[in-house]
Amino acid sequence: MQNTKGLPLDVRLSAYMDGEVDEAERKELEQLVARDDEARRMLEMLQAGSSFGNKAFEEFLHDPVPLSLVRRIKQGPGVNPNAERVVTTAPRRARLRLWPRALAASVALLLIGGSTGFIIGKTGNDGARPMNMAAARTWLDDIADYHRIYSRQTAEHLVEVPASGDGKIESWLTSSVGVNFSLPNLSANGLTFEGARLLVAAGKPVAQLMYKNEDGDVFAICFLKSKPGTTDGKMTESMRDDIAMISWQKDGASYVVVGPSADASLHQLATAVSTAI
Repeated sequence: MQNTKGLPLDVRLSAYMDGEVDEAERKELEQLVARDDEARRMLEMLQAGSSFGNKAFEEFLHDPVPLSLVRRIKQGPGVNPNAERVVTTAPRRARLRLWPRALAASVALLLIGGSTGFIIGKTGNDGARPMNMAAARTWLDDIADYHRIYSRQTAEHLVEVPASGDGKIESWLTSSVGVNFSLPNLSANGLTFEGARLLVAAGKPVAQLMYKNEDGDVFAICFLKSKPGTTDGKMTESMRDDIAMISWQKDGASYVVVGPSADASLHQLATAVSTAI
């Protein structure tokens, strides 16, 4: 417990909210809030700011995590997920020098987060328009939701149109989505084509090609029409819980390869798909 008497009122009320004042000071502050309108408004602003800051931090924790970081965590220290080989770990002395910096950064983030929560809470109570901290959903979020459902279906329900090899899937999806493509043969990557589905993501028709490996893991290639002339080609990795995604844009279309987050060859697979499709 700490004695906050003599400190600014907002500091004292913050300590009161955190339960860091003794019984006598707690009663004193409660009586002050009960009879003083300004003190009561300040407490309400602090509570609103704290609630907003906690919610924003919770949403931040659910943001997609880089695929390389997830693999590094799963594979343990000393493994480079890009090179797939053991690398030399940093000397113990270097690690000892780094931890004070990490601690200082953590404290700085904590202070910034608390201050931001108070300021935003105060602004909201002054009648200003509240900030919308939630990230807007993209077509990749919709694809992840679809994949999470369909990848768990049995063979007869995995796809809408099963693999046939007669070219009907290509003509059907091309006319529906507006993207010309060639059906990738991924047998060299250990995948068998199972069939296709037509989805809707971000309000647009999306083609989904479904593949399986020998272990029964389901992989998908999804694409939709994007802005004319889009030829970025840069691949971006992202995570949606246990689902890994590698997306890119090419020739006026947006593509994504979807698979289990533990699969270390997904980037290699995406490169093969980009060339073949």
